[in-house]
Amino acid sequence: MTKQKKINEKLKVIEKHLAAAEDYVAKNVNVRGTASWLHLGDWKGKSGHPLWMKNHMIPSIERVRAKKERALEMIDMKGKQKSLKERKRPSNALSGGE
Repeated sequence: MTKQKKINEKLKVIEKHLAAAEDYVAKNVNVRGTASWLHLGDWKGKSGHPLWMKNHMIPSIERVRAKKERALEMIDMKGKQKSLKERKRPSNALSGGE
């Protein structure tokens, strides 16, 4: 898999978790998650305290999303710069400068 594909898949998961968290905060109910000490359901937007989600989880996930989007932009920019560099290179530069 390419880097772009992996990042796009992660962005889809992040969007799904953010949507679930915003729906959960709108309900304003505290659902107790599984008995796990990791509280993974909290980070997926399915359980936890609504204020924790509003003040901590959602902003954290939005920062991660912004970082992933910047990474995609950097990958695109590097690809464009590379193709531009290849296009500007004279054809005789590759053959030993004759």
